[in-house]
Amino acid sequence: MFLYVCVYVQIGTGILRLCLKELFEWRFMQTDPNWSNFLYNPVDEKLVLLDFGASREFSKKFVDSYIKVIHAAASGDKEGILVGSREMGFLTGYETKVMEDAHCEAVRILGEAFSRPGEYDFSQQSTTARIQSLIPIMLKHRLTPPPEETYSLHRKMSGAFLLCVKLGSRVECKDLFDDIWDNYKFGPVETEL
Repeated sequence: MFLYVCVYVQIGTGILRLCLKELFEWRFMQTDPNWSNFLYNPVDEKLVLLDFGASREFSKKFVDSYIKVIHAAASGDKEGILVGSREMGFLTGYETKVMEDAHCEAVRILGEAFSRPGEYDFSQQSTTARIQSLIPIMLKHRLTPPPEETYSLHRKMSGAFLLCVKLGSRVECKDLFDDIWDNYKFGPVETEL
């Protein structure tokens, strides 16, 4: 059983590291989270992507803004979440306090895995239930749809998180994100792939 747990940790860590690198380093992501699109090679302990049919590029401007929002969420910085969310178009700046609070709480919940040192135990999280409880508020009070890029991005990230839940992975998510954040290069906006 211990061997399986170690492999599940490797797979979970590999999936999340890959997602973070795809978005924040390469700005190019295979966005289909179907588990059959990944192959784990136990010989060299590497994760392999198999299908690039649902791949997309993200602009430097989008990624620069998105990493700031994730960092604000991981740091518990509500004002940073609001500023970044307005900059990205998640919010208009005219939302009610109820909507702002629900949005910030949802973003904070999503950034929770990246907020504390040590292993994040995906088998013990309640992210989905907590987000679902906020959806009626956000549907009622939302003034603008989320940025188009986030639909495919969030589909991939939620799929990666669900895979980690299914495997019961324990991943040092904060370390993964901090490594990306510490080495991230902002702007210029015109720098594209």
